[in-house]
Amino acid sequence: MHKLTPRWARPAATLALVSIWLGSAPQSVRADEEAKPPSAVEGRQLSEKFCKGCHIIGPEGAGTAQVGPPSFAYIANKPGQTAQHIIDVLVQPHPPMPDMHLTNEEIGNILAYLDTLRTDKNAPLLPPSGSGKLKYPSPS
Repeated sequence: MHKLTPRWARPAATLALVSIWLGSAPQSVRADEEAKPPSAVEGRQLSEKFCKGCHIIGPEGAGTAQVGPPSFAYIANKPGQTAQHIIDVLVQPHPPMPDMHLTNEEIGNILAYLDTLRTDKNAPLLPPSGSGKLKYPSPS
């Protein structure tokens, strides 16, 4: 079984990710209601809920999916892959991908799960540390 221990669980990376998510939190959030760091476990659960009908989401490559959509392992390891590209696709999906209306927290969780599937542990984290607020694509 593949462990869902993301690389961001390291103290320095966790601090950077927390600062990213706090920077994108609504101004009305009180200090005691601060955003929690992204969860790879919750990201996998969301992926199973929304994505497994079309994508193979597990690292083991087992399961069935439609012909055409890439597996999550492929998405995570695609050369040049960035968190911003994944965010763009999730926020403004291309047909036939449905718009799931994901929250910032849900997108962060999916990115954290995808990070656990990366085979090159020297590749930049998804999302990269120090990236600030999530950038959303301009409406078409």
